[in-house]
Amino acid sequence: MLRFALPAVLSAFLFLASGNAASACCQRIVSLSGSLTETIATIGLGDKLVGVDRSSLRPRDVVGHLPRVGSPRAVSMESLLAVNPDTVVAYDDLEPKNAIEHLKSLNIHVVTVPRLRTIESARDKFMTIATGLGAKSAGEKLVANIDADLAWPANKQPPKQRIHGLFIQTMGNGPLMVAGQDTSAEALMTAAHLDNAVQGVSKYKPLNIEAAATAEPDIIIILSRALERMGGLDGLKELPSLKYSPAVLNNKILVVDSAAFLGLGPTLGKEVRRLRELAYGQ
Repeated sequence: MLRFALPAVLSAFLFLASGNAASACCQRIVSLSGSLTETIATIGLGDKLVGVDRSSLRPRDVVGHLPRVGSPRAVSMESLLAVNPDTVVAYDDLEPKNAIEHLKSLNIHVVTVPRLRTIESARDKFMTIATGLGAKSAGEKLVANIDADLAWPANKQPPKQRIHGLFIQTMGNGPLMVAGQDTSAEALMTAAHLDNAVQGVSKYKPLNIEAAATAEPDIIIILSRALERMGGLDGLKELPSLKYSPAVLNNKILVVDSAAFLGLGPTLGKEVRRLRELAYGQ
């Protein structure tokens, strides 16, 4: 009897051991980017966060009291280790270059994702984080909800003629900073069936008055902090480069959060749906 019972006992022991190993991580999580932090909160693990980076501003009720341990691209190892994490979630280009390997050498569970700028990469990012933190089913639910928001309404036809959107990132004393090609903002515009009004420009670049006037956007998408810096909607509508654009004349202006449009965060589906509804009414 013992000969047959032993494998079962051993299997049970290994199962319990693996369960204990799993529970040993993901109880004290540090997140090193705003969009990663929002993802962790969205999949139900916000209460496990013990430290975040300076870009992690939301959800406010989750991150407001947490220690800051660095920037999205560079971590203060001393500050990070001071909060005694068992898990770190970060982009794979984290600085200093040996930071990730150093954390692993300390037996800290590290979940990394690439910093890419496509909707598909965002889906992969959410699933990598959820799976790495033991919340795969929550990740699958998040992705399913995003895909539902991204889908064109079943009873409506996609537009035959796409309209043009202009994404404004920041506004200082100089030219507008706008999103060109190969940006996460353009990826969300494309998902909403919009074309980027800015052509021949890569990444985020200043746009001079002449180029902005030529763009003639049908819709302006602007970060809330950028809108505040230019004096709100009234200030935006008085910009010489935009005051006669179709977007301003038709009041087609969408104020957005940075997490979705700059970081491809978990609210990207909702933001794409908002943009699509403003652009096409559906």
